[in-house]
Amino acid sequence: MKIELKPLTLITIISIILITIIVLHPLIELGKYDYRYLYATRAYGYSMLPTIHSGDLLVIALKDSPYYHPDIGDIMVYRYDNFFVAHRLVAIRGDTYFFKGDNNNYVEEVPEEAIIGEVIETIPKTNIIAEYLAQGLLPPP
Repeated sequence: MKIELKPLTLITIISIILITIIVLHPLIELGKYDYRYLYATRAYGYSMLPTIHSGDLLVIALKDSPYYHPDIGDIMVYRYDNFFVAHRLVAIRGDTYFFKGDNNNYVEEVPEEAIIGEVIETIPKTNIIAEYLAQGLLPPP
């Protein structure tokens, strides 16, 4: 028995493959890391719009990890009072880091000892499958 694929069926198969790749891309990227050096947390707030939305899952390379290589323009996580903040690194002067939220109009001065790590992957809250699988792969916060 010979099965012949009709053009619509072939387009459907290709579409499913492409959607699967797009949905799982963040997890494929995470596959190159040793999870002992990673931390996952959920973003809250609007200071990093449009880059990061409230509810997105942030995967962070901890400061003492081999994956921590901050450059100007990277999104970093630091401790401020009793919570974590994820903002973009705009300058470094000695042991002082300067950050700005993409949606903010001010710069924050942060001592090096308050730095937690560097955001290496953002999994949008709308990518439910990748987010669910990533939570199972990463250690709890």
